[in-house]
Amino acid sequence: MTRGVIFNLAHYAVHDGPGIRTTVFLKGCPLRCVWCCSPQSQSFEPERSLTDEKVYGREVGVEELFAEVWRDAPFWRRSRGGVTLSGGEVLSQPDFAVEFLGVCRAHNVHTAIETSLFASPEVFRRVAEAADLIQFDVKAMDGALHRKLTGRDNEVILLNAAWLLQSGKDCLVRFPMVPGVNDSEEELRALGAFVEKRREWADVEILKYHRLGVGIYDELGRSYALPDVQPPTEAELAKAKEILGGYKIKVF
Repeated sequence: MTRGVIFNLAHYAVHDGPGIRTTVFLKGCPLRCVWCCSPQSQSFEPERSLTDEKVYGREVGVEELFAEVWRDAPFWRRSRGGVTLSGGEVLSQPDFAVEFLGVCRAHNVHTAIETSLFASPEVFRRVAEAADLIQFDVKAMDGALHRKLTGRDNEVILLNAAWLLQSGKDCLVRFPMVPGVNDSEEELRALGAFVEKRREWADVEILKYHRLGVGIYDELGRSYALPDVQPPTEAELAKAKEILGGYKIKVF
C-alpha cells in the first residue's frame, strides 16, 4: 500500500464539500502563496514548532488512514457528506491520493479534493477521475501576477481548469479574494470570462482572505508576507460579486 504524509485531520468539517465531512490535509505544496494560512502545509517533510515542540506532519498508509476517517461514517450517512482531501497540494502526492480515493469509492463514500491544479495534465486528470467533486482555486488570471503571488506560472493551472470545466465533472471554482492584491476589476473580469466561456452557470465561490494562520508563521520562525492586509469589507465583497455577476456564472 502506498504511503503519504499528512499534517492534520479535521472532523465534522462543513465547508469542504456537501454535508458533514472529514477533511484530510496532505503535506507539501509547490506554490508559495503570499497569503497562505497554513505555512505548516508547504514543506513535504515533518516540521517542529519552535514554541511548543509540536510536530507538523506524519506518514500514514492508505488503509491506516481510511480506518481513521471511517469512524466518522455515521455523520457522513446522516448528512450525505464524505471525505475531502486538501493540502498542501493533493496533486503533489498523486499515487497516495488516487489509492485512498479508490478505497473510499469502494466503500461508497463521497469524495472531494481541494487543489490549486498545479500539476501536469496527466497527473491532474488521473486524480480528478478518482474523485467525485473537484474544488479548485484560481488565485490570479494574469501570469505575471500569479508568479509574483505564488512563485509559479499559472499556464498549466488554467489548462487544467479549462479541461475540468469542459469535462462536465462536478466542480467548484474558488477565488481567494485578497484586497488590493488580486481583486482588481481586470482580474475579476478575466476570471468571469474564463469560466463562462468553458461552462455557463458554473459555481464560483469567493473565499474571503483571513489572517487566522499568522501565528503559525511565528511558531515556524518565519515572517508573514502581508502584515498590513486586512480581510475584505462587505462593500468590497459586494463589488466583486457585482462584477462577477455580469457573467453567466453562479457566484456566492
